Amino acid sequence: MKKVIFPALLAVWVFGACSTDFELEAPWKDIPVVYGFLNLQDTAHYIRVEKAFLEPGGNANSIAQIVDSLYYNPAQITVQLQKRSTGQRFTLQRVDGNAEGYPRQSGPFAQAPNYLYKIRASALNLVAEQDIRLIIERGNGLPSVIADATVLGPLTPRPNLPADPLNLDYTRTLVFLWDVPVSGAIFDIRMNIHYREEESAGNFVLKTLEWTLKRDIEKAIATETSLRFDQLKGEDFYRFVGSSLPNIGNRRRIFDSVDIVYTAGGSALRELIRVEQANTGITSSQSIPVYTNLSEGRGVFSSRTQARRTGITLNGPSLDSLRFGIHTRQLNFQ
Repeated sequence: MKKVIFPALLAVWVFGACSTDFELEAPWKDIPVVYGFLNLQDTAHYIRVEKAFLEPGGNANSIAQIVDSLYYNPAQITVQLQKRSTGQRFTLQRVDGNAEGYPRQSGPFAQAPNYLYKIRASALNLVAEQDIRLIIERGNGLPSVIADATVLGPLTPRPNLPADPLNLDYTRTLVFLWDVPVSGAIFDIRMNIHYREEESAGNFVLKTLEWTLKRDIEKAIATETSLRFDQLKGEDFYRFVGSSLPNIGNRRRIFDSVDIVYTAGGSALRELIRVEQANTGITSSQSIPVYTNLSEGRGVFSSRTQARRTGITLNGPSLDSLRFGIHTRQLNFQ
């Protein structure tokens, strides 16, 4: 049995990671691998298009380092986005993601060049709840690769839940409430905790600690217009900080603020995560089934959006608990 390693777009999503290694027994075959997430907030949209195959007797790890084996010939491939309501098509241009500020993470695949297909948001002019089709032509008589997605509209946090400044009394329940886009299907909430840490006498460096409050939240019904999360106590904040930051001796830390980050994903991403979750743990099968919403190959084409509440502070008693409480007093917050 030959092992074929499928490339994945590693830096675009905050939901749970999914396996991208699969065992195939099929003979040689051109397998397109596509990942893309449309976001109304982006100034440009990028689609990763690659291929995976293994010639008989070949070595997957060696082939993964050969650029010509990883990417399609630019003279043969066309990547387009189509507005379903009008039929209008827009052709994406191949660019090097490394030069665009999106370096490829280290792994088995060649890191340079790092080809992506790009179109500026101003050229595409997406609107909320618009149906978009991805169409990829690979030449050589190969079938088209087609996938559909609906562009997510805005996600809107309620400004007073939780209230600013945060009251993180140990027994107090934190309540998060946000309005969701119509086509939003799965959601994450994270907190970015900003603080300064003393590296040398009087010299402080800005740092951020990321806390995933809840991931993979789904709507109970498709028509739900808002979601509520209320499964955290104030003490959970101090427990997390206390277990995440090391003791730095006599050096000091200063708390600055927190940001609450809400992220929404489309239905294809929800199905991908469901497949992953259904095949992990003690009841999992030996191999993980592959979810894809592409007509050919592997990958996901969907939409996402994000919203932030920034610069949220802590009230006086909460700051005292951070400085002197049982979970964080060893961390030297001033």
